[in-house]
Amino acid sequence: MKKLWKSNQNLWIFKYDLKMKLSLILFTITFAVQAGSSYSQKTPISMDLENVKLERIIDEIEAQTEFKFIFNTNTVDLNRIVSVNVKKKRLEKILDLLFDESVTTYEIYDEKVLLKPIAKPKGYESTSSLIKVQDQKELTGIVTDQNGMPLPGVNIIEKGTSNGAVTDFDGEYSITVSGEESVLIFSFLGFQSKEVLVGNSSTINLSLMESQSGLDEVVVVGYGSVDRRDVTGAVSTVGSEEINALPTTDVQQALKGRSAGVRVSQNSGQPGSGVQVQIRGGNSYLGNNNPLYVVDGFPITGSIEFLNPANIETINILKDASATAIYGSRGANGVIMITTKGGQRGEKGVIDIQSYYGVQNVLKTYDLMNSQQFAEMANISAQNSGTPEPFDLNNLSNVQTDWQDEIFRAAGIQNHTLTFSGGTDGSSYSASANYFDQDGIIKGTGQKRGSLRLALDQKVNDWTRLTANAVATRSEINDADVNNGNAGNNIWSAALQAPPTISVYDEEGNFSDVGIYPFSPTALSNPLLYKERKELLTSSKILTNMAVEVDIFKGLKFKVLGGVEQEYLERNYYSPSIIVNRTPEGLASFRMTRDISYLNENILSYNSAIGQNDNLSAVAGFTVQTYSRKFNSSSASGFTTDILEDNSLGSAENTNPNSSNVTDWKLLSWLGRINYDLNDKYLFTASVRADGSSRFGENNKWGVFSSGAFAWRISNEEFLKDFEDLSDLKLRVGYGETGSTAIAAYQSLNTLAEERATFGDSDVIGFANVSAPNPDLKWETTSQLGIGLDAAFVDDRYRLTVDYYKKNTKDLLAIIPLPGSTGFTSQITNLGEIQNTGMEFSAGALFGKSDFTWDVNAMVSFNKNEVITIGQDILGGSLDIPFNSSINLAREGEPLGVFYGYIEDGYDENGVIQYKDLNGDDQINSEDQTILGDPYPDYIYSLNNTLRYKNLSLNIFIEGSQGNELFWATGGYIANSFSTGGNQLVDVYNDYWTPQNTDAAYPAPSSNRAQLRISDRFVKDASYLRLKNVKLAYFLSGDRLNWGVSSMEVYVSGQNLLTSTDFPGLDPDVNTRGGTGDLRIGIAQTAYPTAKTFTIGFNFKI
Repeated sequence: MKKLWKSNQNLWIFKYDLKMKLSLILFTITFAVQAGSSYSQKTPISMDLENVKLERIIDEIEAQTEFKFIFNTNTVDLNRIVSVNVKKKRLEKILDLLFDESVTTYEIYDEKVLLKPIAKPKGYESTSSLIKVQDQKELTGIVTDQNGMPLPGVNIIEKGTSNGAVTDFDGEYSITVSGEESVLIFSFLGFQSKEVLVGNSSTINLSLMESQSGLDEVVVVGYGSVDRRDVTGAVSTVGSEEINALPTTDVQQALKGRSAGVRVSQNSGQPGSGVQVQIRGGNSYLGNNNPLYVVDGFPITGSIEFLNPANIETINILKDASATAIYGSRGANGVIMITTKGGQRGEKGVIDIQSYYGVQNVLKTYDLMNSQQFAEMANISAQNSGTPEPFDLNNLSNVQTDWQDEIFRAAGIQNHTLTFSGGTDGSSYSASANYFDQDGIIKGTGQKRGSLRLALDQKVNDWTRLTANAVATRSEINDADVNNGNAGNNIWSAALQAPPTISVYDEEGNFSDVGIYPFSPTALSNPLLYKERKELLTSSKILTNMAVEVDIFKGLKFKVLGGVEQEYLERNYYSPSIIVNRTPEGLASFRMTRDISYLNENILSYNSAIGQNDNLSAVAGFTVQTYSRKFNSSSASGFTTDILEDNSLGSAENTNPNSSNVTDWKLLSWLGRINYDLNDKYLFTASVRADGSSRFGENNKWGVFSSGAFAWRISNEEFLKDFEDLSDLKLRVGYGETGSTAIAAYQSLNTLAEERATFGDSDVIGFANVSAPNPDLKWETTSQLGIGLDAAFVDDRYRLTVDYYKKNTKDLLAIIPLPGSTGFTSQITNLGEIQNTGMEFSAGALFGKSDFTWDVNAMVSFNKNEVITIGQDILGGSLDIPFNSSINLAREGEPLGVFYGYIEDGYDENGVIQYKDLNGDDQINSEDQTILGDPYPDYIYSLNNTLRYKNLSLNIFIEGSQGNELFWATGGYIANSFSTGGNQLVDVYNDYWTPQNTDAAYPAPSSNRAQLRISDRFVKDASYLRLKNVKLAYFLSGDRLNWGVSSMEVYVSGQNLLTSTDFPGLDPDVNTRGGTGDLRIGIAQTAYPTAKTFTIGFNFKI
């Protein structure tokens, strides 16, 4: 098998196959295309308008071209009546006609037109104000954004007057004010306004900070974009500043607490571990409930961990069916649209350097018994179990080993991104490189990742535009098998089990042999031996896409996009013979997965103004996406030496049969959407998509998904015209259907499994039926009703969004067992219905002006999940030892995946846990199990505060969850009084059952594992409130910097600083089991602990 990378040691030198070569060659050719013509000089414009306002002419020019006008409404008379009758004239000719002999002039730069007043002759003033002239003062300056880039079109008004100016394309301005007591107001759409006292200054340079929410913001909604103020569905946006607030390479973690209705939980705190994202509750129990991710128009089939958060411009989260129906069979769980950064046309080359360094420490550890306590409890356990006492308490050694302290470390983390971007009149470009290195807080674990990215946007001529994006990423994760979940089988769980009476090293300096105690049901290994185990997960991924967009005629465009997503995953594993009871004489395995997906999209779009106040936009298209996976694995055991590790499987004594398979699927789609804006008051959206999938039954290959939405902009009605502080008030209503392809390929067919049998002296390989065919197998279909309200006040300084939704998913995909007489073991079929209902609230406010501002955003989301119909109960997958039983259940009338087990009923006369006999048959069996708890929260919430004083900013981010529960499986190891034979919580020592303490929290010490059942003992309240992030930053720009640096930010930050919770485990915000395919939800099972992180970083622009 040809490897994509030359070696593990060289992160940047990699090989690639022919398909990848062609993708990169095409990208390179695209990058070399140059356009020699100027758009502004050649675009023909025709219009015949008599006696209309100047504002109408400007709107018509913007509708016919890509030009956008920038002006100050206080200095440009938009109500001036003009007439224009031209045919195929250049813009400059029309502007000359409009502003000849007027007090307004213009400048054209790229595709922007700046209107500004004609400068008055020096010394000019009317005779009525000659006295004032003596006190007037002329000011100049430059206005930039927070990154030091000039802002053209900033409105500058002298407070209390109509006197004003507008910055030019270099961000420069000049204004004459009445005196030193004057106050200037600087304002620009999408940025926070500032007020500055003139004083004795003759030059005022300042930076404007981006506003967190602006009605002028463009929102990507799938196969197009719309202005935020015109959105008819439930869509939220996360900006680049929020995305990069946390030191992580996982974009999904950056979404936590940033959008109402979006719940993010991590599998563990291990570097590179998975993250689960749910939008408006879970819909399915066979497949995962993660949303569809679309990166620059490409629907991702694998993970998105290859993305560098520093390269992301915005993330738009489509939550309701009216927004997601355009993605049809893949939109039921929501859609997350990710737009990466590019260069700016007309911008000179800019170098952007972003770096941070940090240190991580374990957030919390368990308070376990010391040697004396452990020995006492071990003896008592032996007495209660009828075995000899293992310790002589009068001759205990002085060894006090804190195994948690031995395996944890202060771990470093660093991240560096270098970006070069810019553009010309007809093109823009961006190239970046990233290196990330994170040591795990458990010794022997960590992640390294490197990535390269290129982006190009090229105007080939007046009617053709070409874009291309490419990203290549390589990641290496040292896993150390930490998250396999079993007791004592990895470094973390072994540290919880190991006796504190054993030292780390013996007298000869070798790792001590922890050994097997009489009271222990399993052999225990020295935890630090697991550092010798190798588990290296290597991932190489390339994503490329290119698009050509052609302007056919006014308002009509055709876009063709092609792309390739390719990922190579490799797992190299070796467990040496020194690890007791796990790998006698060594165990090695190798696993390789290669995924490749091809995409072709053909999209026709139309956008046109109708009359003076209406607008129509439409999208229609055809897409094809294919996917293929190749999988190979092999394993062996019994090696004469550990030196070769997994590099010589053929030399093993026992070689297991190799395994390999190939999987592929295809998806063909037709789609369409229409948006109509009537009088800027009534907004209509309708969409439809027909998907044909190879994954479903012969009788149901195609599904049709549609939606409709209506929005009423109440703020534009006449009866509200006197409410000047009302910026926007919009009511939204939408309904639609989406689908879910929650099954693997071939599940509608008769599937076979390999079987081996021995006849005489020969092994015979054959195949047996597994799953019965189902030609009627079809999509899971989710219908959703959504009602929302958007409000903004005082120039968007105060914002409120409220949403209600009701979501029903029917035809759930489920695996049902079949009787042996059928010749099959199971069949996948459609049955049942799940409902999610909820409310979402988001509010924001910007307080303060001038030097000090306080920007606050709060979110709270409520969701209720319920299984409506399902027939018989369905149990989730079984948990490992010491429980060996299912925990989650799907049952009608209950939330999906409730915890299911026994209710404790005190202790018997020997201190053994008793369970309630719920059915009254005088015995404890499966008929006495009942609902124990709910893994879903009643609500989740977050509060984000940003305080700014001049160039100093402080961000405080708080998030939490209320009402959910976790099954604390770890408690089965360390809080069950020696049933597993390992160390225990000190709480067990302080409060275990004795004849004198019959109301104890823990049973009598015993090695009798039979008493351990899944019960309410381990179902714990996991509500929490967390101080997630604090960041203090200082920003500089302009003349105060040297060496070509245009802006600089230096910051310190801390993550996971404080947590308030009653959960007895290490972290309430964890879900060790992902709940994908086997209904295991809300389980905390020896998860890799969460880290508390402190970082210091800097960002430079040159």
